Amino acid sequence: MKKTLADWLNWQETLHLSEIDLGLNRIREVARKLNLLSPDFPIITVAGTNGKGSCVALFESILNAQGYNTGSYTSPHLIDYNERIKLNSINTSDSLIVEAFEEIDNARDGISLTYFEFGTLAAMLIFKQQKIDVAILEVGLGGRLDASNLWDTSLAIITSIGIDHVDWLGDNREIIAVEKSGIMRKNTPVVCGDLDPPHAIAKKAKQIGAKLSQINNDFSYHKNDDNTWNWEGFNKSYTLPLPALAGEFQLNNSATVIAGLVTFNNVLEVDSNNIKQGLKNVSIIGRLQTIHQKPNWIIDVAHNPHAAKQLAKHLNSNPITGKTIALFSILKDKDIDQVISIMDLNIDEWHIVELEGSRSTRINNLEKAITKQNSNKIVKTHQNFLDACKSLKSTSNLQDRVVAFGSFLVVSEVINACHQIDGLGDKLN
Repeated sequence: MKKTLADWLNWQETLHLSEIDLGLNRIREVARKLNLLSPDFPIITVAGTNGKGSCVALFESILNAQGYNTGSYTSPHLIDYNERIKLNSINTSDSLIVEAFEEIDNARDGISLTYFEFGTLAAMLIFKQQKIDVAILEVGLGGRLDASNLWDTSLAIITSIGIDHVDWLGDNREIIAVEKSGIMRKNTPVVCGDLDPPHAIAKKAKQIGAKLSQINNDFSYHKNDDNTWNWEGFNKSYTLPLPALAGEFQLNNSATVIAGLVTFNNVLEVDSNNIKQGLKNVSIIGRLQTIHQKPNWIIDVAHNPHAAKQLAKHLNSNPITGKTIALFSILKDKDIDQVISIMDLNIDEWHIVELEGSRSTRINNLEKAITKQNSNKIVKTHQNFLDACKSLKSTSNLQDRVVAFGSFLVVSEVINACHQIDGLGDKLN
């Protein structure tokens, strides 16, 4: 008998034959049984390769500042499953999630659901019960066939298009863009923040009659010298504080979110003061997050070439007098060689750990990939992340910088390790 949240999650992992099973027929039937197909709140759907989680957090923060009750659904989680379902930017309680799982299990009548589909239905059920004003749904994989795309969006956001999840989405940006564009709906605003958007996005928008706005065409931004930046578009302009998220690319994410809010203003009115407040208040785990100083420890979920470029740019723009040390691992279905190649110029020493699970890259293959890129680099292996963090805490100098990246799992493991090591991770929330 399933009682706790952990019990439910363990059971869900064994319920369906495959972890990923794209398609909407099964989840649609269960949603129909739960009377969830026509929610009475607008939905913002966020797709893209990178920046989705940051955009969701920005939407939440700004809309909460305006006084709206928000519900958000994201994945994966870093520490607790509850991170996936938030109400007003706060993790949902175990009890609410367990109650939702029980209701879904009773309604499904033998229909098999994946772990992700269970979570998606639970989020929408909780949002309905809690009478939210707006839902913000992050697409898990692709867009067209993702469980989050069961519901018609009121505002579609496409953050960026990169090469990732090749086995599921294809191996070039145009094919991937077709999948991401599946969240568009007729006569509905869609905002694309990709600086070099694939042609498929505009083509798809025209085909279905979606109202497309693109960065550097319909809206734009530029950074000022006084810790402010300007946003312009749709006959409006704002001078705004920098978002409380590290990394220059967060300006792109912020500009995209503001464009979405402006095009959505007839549904949810937001004023400039609350945009400013939302930018100041926004937070998200594991995105260029400093968790310790002297030496500087940074965690970042960068796990593909597009994200690695942004991380490398940040490191290059913030030089230090000591060494930059990578604490790294990556899943075997990612572009390992390209990620290492992008980061290697900014890394003085590599420390590697093998992740758990069938998708992990074996430690010897990680070492080979790094030495193949640069045979002169020091590469040290560790049994686990706790040992690695203990070792780096004792051997790194105050002027050094430790950068943990390569996977959401890396960030999760490092956060867990920090909680077990005195004097490390003092800046973790």
